[in-house]
Amino acid sequence: MASLEIDWNRDGRQASYIQVPSSTNRSAWQNLRIPVFVIRNGSGPTTLLLGGSHGDEYEGPVALSKFAHSVDPDSIKGTLIVVPAINLPAVLAGARLSPLDGLNLNREFPGNGRGSATQRIAHFITTELVPRADNVFDIHSGGRSLRFELCTFIHEQPDPERTSSFLAAAESFGAPLIVVIREPHASVMLDDVVESSGKLMLSSELGGSGIITAETARMSYEGLLGVLRHLGHLAPSDQDGAEDRRISRRVSVPGSDYYVHADDTALFEPAVSLGAPVEKGMVIGYLHYVDRVERAPTPVLSPQSGLLLCLHGQGVVHRNDTLVVVARDYTP
Repeated sequence: MASLEIDWNRDGRQASYIQVPSSTNRSAWQNLRIPVFVIRNGSGPTTLLLGGSHGDEYEGPVALSKFAHSVDPDSIKGTLIVVPAINLPAVLAGARLSPLDGLNLNREFPGNGRGSATQRIAHFITTELVPRADNVFDIHSGGRSLRFELCTFIHEQPDPERTSSFLAAAESFGAPLIVVIREPHASVMLDDVVESSGKLMLSSELGGSGIITAETARMSYEGLLGVLRHLGHLAPSDQDGAEDRRISRRVSVPGSDYYVHADDTALFEPAVSLGAPVEKGMVIGYLHYVDRVERAPTPVLSPQSGLLLCLHGQGVVHRNDTLVVVARDYTP
């Protein structure tokens, strides 16, 4: 079973480790230690901040590490639980899945306290961290295989007022897009655990291709501060309410017919920039079959009209890889 020793009632900044026993071929009595910070200043909301659920997504770990080490606890209202790299083995390996058991942390919820290392981490989040929180912000980017226009992600809720509260939190991040989506595997994701508990859940997709850039690093950190101001943890900024503040465009991905998947191994040449408007049937890129003399490049066509939300994150694509995701304006 995973465990954490922390004084939940103590003000100030505390740093500790989530202890996850993990026996491997290389280390029979291994004890995985995942850094966690608890920053508390009196009464107020509690928000759980997570990064590194997938190990090839670096914006969350960097933004949360920077924040946890630099924030003045006296400037905080309430409690922040900050875990910069929750899937630590995957982050240190630069891999989407944990090298300890080959599992995808954000497809293992609600977890298993007696399962593998990844399942124990998921179980600890479900049973120990989420119940303490009023809000959860899980910072993601596209990872190695995908590349997104900068956006926050929320799931549409059965209650329109609850959806509105999710949208308001997403708006405070300040990304160009807010994507409202319902994912087919949501029942095994952190989102389902949080939302079924009646709490606010916010996520993001900030770039991708397995790299972090100056733009995505800035957006993730400034967006984090915006969300914390919105939730009441930080005092309002002088820029809050300014006329030139970015207004996020709200979009959705209605279904599988807004995706294009590869049918063969090839090199993918994008021809349209992320965030650009597209029309159904428009050429978005080309597939080059450089191993076959008889196959000329073939165009990749937009499946629908809308805007280009996501492209494959690498030059080489394989059969079944996602090549393109198109979004359209969101209508409640």
